[in-house]
Amino acid sequence: MKRRALGKLAADYGQIVLGITLFAAGYRMFLIPNEIAPGGFTGIGQLVHRLTGLPVGAVTIALNAPLFLLSARSLGARFLIRSALTVAAVSLMIDTLPFAPIIPEGSAERYMPAAIFGGVLAGAGIGLVIRGNSTTGGSDLLAKLVSERFSALSVGSAMFIVDGLVIFASGFVFDALSALFGLIAAFIMGFVTDYAVSGVNTAHAYFIISERSERVADAVIERLSRSATILYGRGAFEMREREVLLCVVSRMETVQLRAIVAGIDPSAFVIATRAQEVLGLGFAPHKRAAGGGKGRGRKRYAAGGKHRASGQRVGKRGGRTDSNTIRT
Repeated sequence: MKRRALGKLAADYGQIVLGITLFAAGYRMFLIPNEIAPGGFTGIGQLVHRLTGLPVGAVTIALNAPLFLLSARSLGARFLIRSALTVAAVSLMIDTLPFAPIIPEGSAERYMPAAIFGGVLAGAGIGLVIRGNSTTGGSDLLAKLVSERFSALSVGSAMFIVDGLVIFASGFVFDALSALFGLIAAFIMGFVTDYAVSGVNTAHAYFIISERSERVADAVIERLSRSATILYGRGAFEMREREVLLCVVSRMETVQLRAIVAGIDPSAFVIATRAQEVLGLGFAPHKRAAGGGKGRGRKRYAAGGKHRASGQRVGKRGGRTDSNTIRT
């Protein structure tokens, strides 16, 4: 158990180190030299640096320090210490890393590549830091505090307001063009951060309402080696009870699943939605916290879990009384 905990700790800090390096490189090589401030406390540091000459990283630390003190109780000691070290390290790297600007400062076309590559590097860095169970501080902590003080304001809305004000202010400190590309860089950073946190193993959840749900479920099991959860619903128009299949498949299996449904019941009603994250058999494994229990309970097989062996089932065809029967 200690070896597993140490391995998890090493993996976390490895991701954090790589993340803060990418984040600092994105700002040092692309965003700061080209005066693109995509929000956050680092963006405020860029504005202060332009007005006063103070180092960007030093301003970032000064702005984050009171936030960490105010958030100490809600963050917890371990996460607080890890995040404080992360902020200190990334701020120091922004000010000291020997990364020279890649794009010539006098180039008229410098804004677009700077916004793209700076946003990608910084976004990937933030995502890796989050995966390492830490944070770069900044506007997300401030937004959390504001949201706790004003319950009608969500964390997402508060972050949008904070970052929006920074980008808006950059239009006056720098120029309007810098503000426009700051908005583009902020969008890219958010997209890449989500991608880095969620990973590439995105899945799709399908709700299938069909008169031939048994045949569809059997075909999914036999041809995709996936399972399906049978839900029970009732149509609002005819008030008829119907079976609803919930099946989770990988992105590569979506075309096959649609072909199976169309071949068995062309009149089936199908709803497809992208699953942000799927954990369990056949998908990404659960990440057990360090020191967590061994979990001696029986294995459960999810709606899209890989089938154990051809023809095996959990649950019987007849006499179903549960409102949610899992067949694998």
